[in-house]
Amino acid sequence: MSRADQIRAAVVAYVDSFNRRDRDSFLGLFADGVVQIDPVGSPPNVGRDALAAFWDNLYAQTEAVDFRIVDLFVTGDEAALLFHITQLTEGGATEVDGIDVFRVDEAGRISMVHGYSDADHVKQRGGGR
Repeated sequence: MSRADQIRAAVVAYVDSFNRRDRDSFLGLFADGVVQIDPVGSPPNVGRDALAAFWDNLYAQTEAVDFRIVDLFVTGDEAALLFHITQLTEGGATEVDGIDVFRVDEAGRISMVHGYSDADHVKQRGGGR
C-alpha cells in the first residue's frame, strides 16, 4: 500500500467509525499522544482517553451521525477532509460542513486532527427522528 493510500485508509476508517457508531474502532485509529483540536481554537484533547471522552460526549447528545466525505486531499503525511455531517437528536438535526486536517504516522495511526468549521457552516433543523 502506498503512503497516500495508507493515509486515505486511516481517514476513511475514521469517518466509517462514526457512521457505524463504533467507539472501539474509532479509538484504535489513534497513535499514543494523539492531539485533537476540534474546533481549532478550543482546548486540545490529548491522548486516547481524551478522545474517548469526546466520543462519549458526542453520542450522549446525538442519536446518530451521518458523516460524509465530500472530498479528500492527501499530501505528505497529512490529509484534508472536506466533510458534511448530519447529527440527529430527539429535537431535530444539526448539519455541519467543515474541514478536518489529519496527520498520520508511519504506522498508519492518526497522530493529529484539527477540525475547522464556523457558525456559517452549522445549520439547525427541526423535527427529530
